[in-house]
Amino acid sequence: MLSIRKLPLAVAVSVLGFSAFSSAQAATEGLPFKIVAYDAAYTLHPNGSYTAQIHEVTSPLSHFGVQKFAQAHKQYPAKMADLQVNKAYTLSPSGKKYVVDKNRIYTRTLPVVADAPEFSDAKAITVVFPHVAVGDDLVSDWQEDFKKPYFPNQVSISHTVPYFLQAEQVHIVVHAPADMKLHWAGSGAYQDTHSIQGNTQTISATLKQAHPEPVQPNAVSPYQVSPTFTLSTFPNWEAIGDAYWKYAEPAEKVTPEVQKLADKIAGDKTGKAAVQALYDWTVHHIRWVGVETGLSGYKPYPADTTLTQRYGDCKAAAALLVALLQARHIEAQPVIIRAGNDFGLQKVANLQRFNHVIVYVPQYDLYLDATSGYAPMGTIPFPDVYHPVILVSDHSKMATTPGDSPAASGMTGTEQVSVHADGSLDASESLHLTGYGAWIWKDLLARVPMSEYGAVLHQALARTGIMAQSSSLKISSTHSLNEPFIIHANWQTAPGVPLSNGTRIHLHYGLNTASLRNLTARLSSPTVKYPAFMPYGHGEWSTVVTLPKSFSWKVQKHTEQVKNAAGGFTETIDPLSADQLQVTYHMALAHVVYSPEQYPDLYKLVSQAYAISQEGVAVGK
Repeated sequence: MLSIRKLPLAVAVSVLGFSAFSSAQAATEGLPFKIVAYDAAYTLHPNGSYTAQIHEVTSPLSHFGVQKFAQAHKQYPAKMADLQVNKAYTLSPSGKKYVVDKNRIYTRTLPVVADAPEFSDAKAITVVFPHVAVGDDLVSDWQEDFKKPYFPNQVSISHTVPYFLQAEQVHIVVHAPADMKLHWAGSGAYQDTHSIQGNTQTISATLKQAHPEPVQPNAVSPYQVSPTFTLSTFPNWEAIGDAYWKYAEPAEKVTPEVQKLADKIAGDKTGKAAVQALYDWTVHHIRWVGVETGLSGYKPYPADTTLTQRYGDCKAAAALLVALLQARHIEAQPVIIRAGNDFGLQKVANLQRFNHVIVYVPQYDLYLDATSGYAPMGTIPFPDVYHPVILVSDHSKMATTPGDSPAASGMTGTEQVSVHADGSLDASESLHLTGYGAWIWKDLLARVPMSEYGAVLHQALARTGIMAQSSSLKISSTHSLNEPFIIHANWQTAPGVPLSNGTRIHLHYGLNTASLRNLTARLSSPTVKYPAFMPYGHGEWSTVVTLPKSFSWKVQKHTEQVKNAAGGFTETIDPLSADQLQVTYHMALAHVVYSPEQYPDLYKLVSQAYAISQEGVAVGK
């Protein structure tokens, strides 16, 4: 259970901007801390339980590292495991040792448990090191007794060292009965060995990462591309689905209560209309409590229990939706997925790869996330887009969720802008959003009081270079599962540079969520080392700009286009009259994830498109 995957560094490193380092600089410059040593020794038992002894040494490399990482923190599911600290101390370069007092080792319930007390009893142990300074070693020895495996007779271990961390020594040793069927592999610089002596087999994995890579801001999850050692008893990914099926099938039982509700919801609807009604009801009436599978286990609550309580985690909501669909003779099955931006699979099947459960309806090839809150039927929520998944049954299969195409997310925007002689602007905008783009905006605005919508718009405009002195925002209901999701915005700016003969006007595209500014911000270099994550889809934006009567546009109608394997961009400029101009552009990206080989085309497409959009249009008097 304990894993280097838990290191909370990715966000901090991204904020600090380490990706701006040149390749000539050492990648370790400015890192907040390094792993001096990580030694983990596992003793596995045939029933899937294990004992782990962990020796961990980290060293802060900067003042920020001292402030942020002078504590060791590990979390665990208390119903399944015991965790304790055997010893901990700070070791200065001079050799002086400062032992951590037992009163400075804290066991606390995780915040997620407060929201989902029935579904998890996850806890965390925090060690507060004393006398910490740059260059000290922070040493801690831990013991974990994983007493209750997630699935009977199954073990799953995964250790990832993020590619942007320096690790002087990582050593993992696993001891197990010689007849225990294990599968293991190390990626990246991991080296592993296997030996058998008597009745015990030993697997050893070693990693040295003296020269980490700079952070790539647009990269997929570091857990997809970083050195990882995995070991498990699962022979393949489908076997995980088969194991989950033994828990899920009884939880999806169609009881009289479930049947009665399904009939009431669906009424005389059949087929896809019935799916829509049952899905919409589940999304609106079952309160979701967010707790990942690693902290809550893999056994879903029975459908009728969730029906009575009207709340549950993702497993419970999925089991209820499957039961409701089956009550109407519609085949459905649970789907195991990892929500986020990890789009790959390791060589060895392991439970740590997954954190979420959704539903699949094979008759209509529909993926339904009953905990999405805002995604209409047929729309894949943003965190579930283009992921490898397990379609769970007694003979589970692998599949990939949709989303790797322009159709997965769409935006059509129109804008009316009046430019005044004093340089001020008045604008009215309308956005029609579909797919995961609509889901993102619904998820954002549902968290914001309506009284704050103006502030949201002001900040969004400021990011595009518009300093609005007044703004207002109206939206369609975030609770509706219909599409499109519509946003109306009005804004005005203060007087700026007065118009004159020869002035060039550069269009800002206002609240455009698919703007080229947003795309260029994600493209920090012409090449990348790791796959790039580009959540975009397609967008079309049309702006009509009206000048004061004494001014006119100095431009002819023309169209410019850029197209390659990464996607396409088209901009059309059309003078409607002497003082009125329409500018329309359409941008579509072919993929959500671009390999390092595909990325140069993406960079070329976006950089050329952005250059076209920044040419501006001349004004005459």
